[in-house]
Amino acid sequence: MKIITYNHSHEYFYSGIWERYFGGMSFCVFDIETLGLNPAFCPVVLAGVMTVESSGDCLLTQYFAETPEDEKDLLKTLGEYLNHFDFILTYNGRHFDVPFIKKRAEACGLADFSVTPYNLDLYLVIRGHSSLRHILKSLRQSSVEEYMGLSSKRFDEISGKESVDLYREYLKCSDSGHKAALMDKILLHNHDDLMQLYGIVPVIRQTDFHNAMFTLGFPIKGENGWPDFTVKKLNLSSKSLTVSGNLTERCCDYIPYTGFSSPFQPFSCTITKEGRFEFTFPVTKTPDAVFANAAELLGDTSALKMLSGHINGFLILCEQNKRNPLEINMLSRELLLKFMNETPYI
Repeated sequence: MKIITYNHSHEYFYSGIWERYFGGMSFCVFDIETLGLNPAFCPVVLAGVMTVESSGDCLLTQYFAETPEDEKDLLKTLGEYLNHFDFILTYNGRHFDVPFIKKRAEACGLADFSVTPYNLDLYLVIRGHSSLRHILKSLRQSSVEEYMGLSSKRFDEISGKESVDLYREYLKCSDSGHKAALMDKILLHNHDDLMQLYGIVPVIRQTDFHNAMFTLGFPIKGENGWPDFTVKKLNLSSKSLTVSGNLTERCCDYIPYTGFSSPFQPFSCTITKEGRFEFTFPVTKTPDAVFANAAELLGDTSALKMLSGHINGFLILCEQNKRNPLEINMLSRELLLKFMNETPYI
């Protein structure tokens, strides 16, 4: 396996909505190249990971399988690296990249392989929570790049299918110069996918991002010794708000935890030995709204006071049968942070 690194500079994307959900968290941009779409038969031949610092400094790392036999080492190294981050940024990564490498790891005999960080799949955000699907000719990453005016920043001239053909040619090639040129073309395609994916992140300003996070979940940075929490499902009923997901630390067995509602703890929760959690918090329904007594649940509601649904220590979560995803998301986040800080992780 060959490991190639590049140092770049890229304008750091900063916005209030990004910082609200991901401020203070480490992340990387992630993309793979494979020899086909079926993980039962098609190996991963290239994986790219790019980190971006607030200074704009980028480190782009590519893991290239010089032969298909390198795939096991590639996946093992890749998995260990990805799990250092709080979340990963992908484009269709929830349905393709991450499931693909998991299945390939299984095929390669990597029994303990896992990718635990939250996956911010920008494709799912755009597809399900913006009007761009009605505007663009397709939702391929290249179409979004064109819409965002970034096409001129892409230097590779091949498609994913052409990358497969070039890799097969690379394996058969005996001329060292031509072989290196083929590898460079394959690497450039993956390189530009990573750079351009980070470049189109500002498109979230044109999405209903709060609703996207309600639907797709979001990460919460661990505190007081706790690993990160990944919220996967939020359910609001007339009596309760239920927040469920999993802890993101690689661990074989957690110490199970169960908490029951009481005057001192107005919620119930369970954390299983596999790291799955579920918290249930009380809410109140009126004819026109569902609201939470945030002051009673949190004590300090300063983190919620700028929300339009916050009124005198109460937080309106649903009004006129229309949910308020920002309020639900932020209340869930603050409740789990309060739990972490009041319950030391063993």
